[in-house]
Amino acid sequence: MLFWDIFGNQTQIIISIGVLAVLCFAAIKVKDLKIGKGLGLLFWSLLIIVLTSLMQTYVGFLYEYAVSAKVIALAEMLLVLAGTMLAIMASSYILMNEPLNSSVLAGFVSVGLCLILYAIFVADNAYLVADMRQILPVIGMSYVFLSLVSKSKIWKYPAEMVAAFAVAGLILLMLWPMFFTQKYPWFVPVDLLLLLAFSYFLFVWEDVKSKLVNLRETYRRLNRNIGVIIKSSPFPIIIARLSDDALLMVNQNALKLFGISEDEVARYHFKDFFVDADNRKLLIDRIEKNCEVHDFEILVKTAAGNTPFWLLASVNVIDYNNDVVLYAAFQDITTRKRREAMLQSQADRDPLTSVFNRRYFETKAAEKIAKAHENKEDFAILMIDADNFKKVNDTFGHKIGDKVLIELASVCERSLRQDDLVARYGGEEFVVFLSKVTPQIAKLVADRLRQAIAQVVVYADDGKPVNFTVSIGVAPSGISDNVNVMIKMADDAMYAAKQNGRNRVEEFLPNMNSGLQNPQDDAERLMHPAFAKEENEEISLLDGIESNYMIED
Repeated sequence: MLFWDIFGNQTQIIISIGVLAVLCFAAIKVKDLKIGKGLGLLFWSLLIIVLTSLMQTYVGFLYEYAVSAKVIALAEMLLVLAGTMLAIMASSYILMNEPLNSSVLAGFVSVGLCLILYAIFVADNAYLVADMRQILPVIGMSYVFLSLVSKSKIWKYPAEMVAAFAVAGLILLMLWPMFFTQKYPWFVPVDLLLLLAFSYFLFVWEDVKSKLVNLRETYRRLNRNIGVIIKSSPFPIIIARLSDDALLMVNQNALKLFGISEDEVARYHFKDFFVDADNRKLLIDRIEKNCEVHDFEILVKTAAGNTPFWLLASVNVIDYNNDVVLYAAFQDITTRKRREAMLQSQADRDPLTSVFNRRYFETKAAEKIAKAHENKEDFAILMIDADNFKKVNDTFGHKIGDKVLIELASVCERSLRQDDLVARYGGEEFVVFLSKVTPQIAKLVADRLRQAIAQVVVYADDGKPVNFTVSIGVAPSGISDNVNVMIKMADDAMYAAKQNGRNRVEEFLPNMNSGLQNPQDDAERLMHPAFAKEENEEISLLDGIESNYMIED
């Protein structure tokens, strides 16, 4: 018998059970493998053979309970037949990954049963029974051995080689009693079972290794496909490493867009093309928060630093060539942004003079006043009105009147700082916001502006020079933080300048208007009695011309 003396004492029993437990655990680990079912059936086959050996070890105990020798032999042989059939079934799963043909299995079981019954009950030959006890497991294990070594270049498969070596050793031990009377050491079959368990773990390792190889190949194939998709995309696309922003891949459309060659890609980083660092920081913050950003507007430049242009970017964080990268696709929206800027300019600026209009001024001035109040800074508002403008229109025509307004606005813009704000408030009135000026400086600036305007000459169609002057009202900060109230103050001061002789500057004084505290009047057009009969509407050469006919620069 195969496992004689393994249950000889308590130590041998503990070791044997431990090895069987390890083999059982290994069989569980391989159940999900392609040949896992076959290896599991092999375990059950060996477990049945162990039970058969256990019956033979304790056969005397069964005799004490008057169990018939033929019944014991029948039970033993049925176990041997079951173990053999499981081994044959295991070989089928190992070799072909499919169950044994049911007709072949039924035929083998039928022949086996007939031989067992004949040997025990008809021939009543103990030697024949003993020979069958040895030969049947050898047949089953031989099938398993052949299925394990059936692969070509078996030496490339360590798990199959180790398992085949262990099964071959078990087969030799099964044949041992047929040729030798001397018993082999009890631990030899135990070691072979342990070696078989080790081969099971090798199967698991080979499966993991194979899956990793397949995953790497799949990953490489996907990367190749990504590369093909990127290169053939009609949109400019770049891939940049997330850790250091280095460019890893740039398709042809992106190369043209950013003005670089394919050989220069490694020299650049994604951040090199951003015009505004804050714009890039906002993009990175959104990516870190959501791992993707869509329809994000960025202002970029070419590698040569040419005129900036606008792109609409969609950026995702993906894995690429074992790196975490930014996948960015772009759409050039420079034309759209220019059109938007033009429309915004048309909405915010006076069409005749190109300075800001009243609505824009009131909004921005309110923001500037709030900021000045927060920073505890002084400011002032100037109201500028062309003197005797109606007479200019009546004498020289509206065309010359428009020229006067254009020149007036131009002088204001040239004479003031970039942070100051100039707007056409209505008709011949212009309003100015001066940042960070004391009342004294504001009045000084207003007077210099008055003098600069007085020096301007506009020529009529007949060549006659047309001179004009302005009256300016100054509303310094400190009385009110309401933009409409401030404009009303400047308007009152400007009215006082006209009343006092025109072509002069007057600073607002509290006694100029008793109705100062009523800001409800700011919703209406602020006109003085002297100009109440003049037209309220803005006079422009562009009046009546639809915006569709305006030409974009």
